[in-house]
Amino acid sequence: MSSASTNGVHRRDRRWRRGSTALLVAGVALLAVTVGLGAAAVVVRADTSDLEARAEPVNRRVRDLTANEVHAVRRLRTLRARSASVADRLVGLLTASQAQVDASNHAVDVANQAVDQYNRAQAGVAAAFQGAGDAAIADLEQKTAAVTAAVAAAQQAVTALQQVASG
Repeated sequence: MSSASTNGVHRRDRRWRRGSTALLVAGVALLAVTVGLGAAAVVVRADTSDLEARAEPVNRRVRDLTANEVHAVRRLRTLRARSASVADRLVGLLTASQAQVDASNHAVDVANQAVDQYNRAQAGVAAAFQGAGDAAIADLEQKTAAVTAAVAAAQQAVTALQQVASG
């Protein structure tokens, strides 16, 4: 072989060696980067798992608080409805009480008029007041029964409100 052809072979050999060396270096570098990224991923995953484990009690507490809030909103709605019912019952009680007071005042007026007539020795007129007195007493008894019923309704409404408020 001639020296020119030998030089050509040596040049090709050197180029090939340089190219394969470059490939080898690039491959090793790529392998090092891959291993480094894998190690970083393991560290990040470990940190993430640790954060998730530390966050779980907080997440559980938030879920519990959310559930409690929903329950509290429901209870508040019920309390408002029951308190409105109590207010209505108390208005009914006050109305019935006022009617009872009016009926009582009317019965006392009728009785006072009958006494005045009797004291003036008008016995016949006093007998006429007997019917008015009986009607006034019957009206008073009816109003007293209405007050009793209103008191019972108000007591039931207050009891229902207390039950909702306590639990």
